Amino acid sequence: MELNKKFWQRLEKIYSTFDIETIKKWFNTKKRKISIRINTLQSNEGEVLKILDEKWLKYTKIDFLQNAYILDDATLKDLWDLDIFAYWKIYLQSIASQIPVNFLDLKSGDKVLDITASPWSKTSQIASMLQNTWEIIANDNNAIRIDKLKFTLERQWVTNTKVIKTDATKLWEILEENSFDKILADLPCSAEWRINLNNEKSYWFWCESNIKKNYLIQKDILKNTIWLLKVGGILVYSTCTIAPEENEWIVHFLLSNFKELEIEDISLDYKYIKNWITRFWDIIYNKKVDKSLRCLPSEETEGFFVVKFRKITH
Repeated sequence: MELNKKFWQRLEKIYSTFDIETIKKWFNTKKRKISIRINTLQSNEGEVLKILDEKWLKYTKIDFLQNAYILDDATLKDLWDLDIFAYWKIYLQSIASQIPVNFLDLKSGDKVLDITASPWSKTSQIASMLQNTWEIIANDNNAIRIDKLKFTLERQWVTNTKVIKTDATKLWEILEENSFDKILADLPCSAEWRINLNNEKSYWFWCESNIKKNYLIQKDILKNTIWLLKVGGILVYSTCTIAPEENEWIVHFLLSNFKELEIEDISLDYKYIKNWITRFWDIIYNKKVDKSLRCLPSEETEGFFVVKFRKITH
């Protein structure tokens, strides 16, 4: 079974030939480099790097993130017997996955909402950056994922997070208006970064109707969430997909319909960060979409999209 030709046609509308070759290389690889985040609720950089050095495990620090490292040649098997892994002093989390939280500008006193917390990496990242101070509300609508989230948070010594279970489009029914300083909207998406041409199970589901379905879900969640954000508060929206409908088009939707939101400049000096797009097929997006970030699927990163908004008025 081959990946739908429509996918490649769409890719050519988004990226340069050189970038597409980078993506194809990732789609054909059998493994991506392992990346970790140091869990500062249980450990610190000195302890973790000392262990990695003792085990002759080479690593590269990611300068634009807090406590993030790529293990250059390590495998999961190399980590299994390490206490820092067994006791959750390090946490496996991709580089791209760590980027959205970085733009929340977390500080003491923040009340934070993680709208769709599964698969829970970002919730524990937020807790670690806040050092278990103040309050995080982490939501999901699936009981099994909720149990996994609670287990993960407990193992990482996260104590400032309240886990709730509800449909993300109905958070307004149980949470207070204008009550959150920061909201992370890392929403369900078509997850095109997962495509691996060596495994048809990773792409058999791909179709444009699935992209449209996710776009509609994302819109529905966001339009029912924005009113929970305080004036002056920050909303970070992100996906782990390539599709413009779930990325730039969502930004266009928010800018067109919520005048209380102002898009903010963000930037990263990283070789896999690429330009946004302002047009896809016959649709032209708001020019302010150029303040978004795209991250290429690669041996180091997932495909990711990130944008930051500030609420400037009621």
